[in-house]
Amino acid sequence: MSETLILLPGLLCDFRLWERQAAALAPQARVVVPDLSQDESLAAMAERVLAAAPPRFALGGLSMGGYLSMEIMRRARNGSSGWP
Repeated sequence: MSETLILLPGLLCDFRLWERQAAALAPQARVVVPDLSQDESLAAMAERVLAAAPPRFALGGLSMGGYLSMEIMRRARNGSSGWP
């Protein structure tokens, strides 16, 4: 099974931002682009992404997605979300 790559879009963007990259990377990785419009804070977005993430994944983000990726890594490292 291939590794999972989570790509985080920027503010006011959605999965369409990453469509071409996801298609190009599909042979190497399972690409996931979460819907970030469901939450109003980076903390809530990070918790939602971590709750749906597999135990091991790669992470990339653009603009707000980059800030969110740093929050996800901070939470995962500190174990603050119950994630391993």
